[in-house]
Amino acid sequence: MKVLDLINNNTPPIFTLLADCTYAEQAQHLIDQSHAGATNMKILTLEAESSEADIPYAMSNRALHGFMHGGSFFTVGDTLTALMAVFQVEKEGETTLTMDANIRYLRPVRTETVRAKARLVSKEGKQVSYVCDFFNEDGKRAAQAKYRYVITQAR
Repeated sequence: MKVLDLINNNTPPIFTLLADCTYAEQAQHLIDQSHAGATNMKILTLEAESSEADIPYAMSNRALHGFMHGGSFFTVGDTLTALMAVFQVEKEGETTLTMDANIRYLRPVRTETVRAKARLVSKEGKQVSYVCDFFNEDGKRAAQAKYRYVITQAR
């Protein structure tokens, strides 16, 4: 099953879709219309086994102490890995749902663009696991999150 067809067919009508585009372009267009768009995340690569996105430091993702809000990291990681999980869908009518996730914050980021690098860790039956590392501009890990999804029938 083609991921672009899957996302186009399963997107609720409250969103607009692009007519002639790639999966990454459609995904970015949907992100820009959703909660994840508040992070100003930009997809750089979107593949089944590894993907990357940038999170620019912006007022919309700044916490009260001035550092990048931890929720921005979490939202971008969840969004990026959820889009990767779509590659694992094999049957029409299936969708992916987050089962659980956790994150460790390792160092604060005040004014830098953060690079999110997600990778597939395992697929066991209908469960898919990912790790997403977040790097500051010096290449130092600022956070690491783990996400687990289930592939299930959409209702």
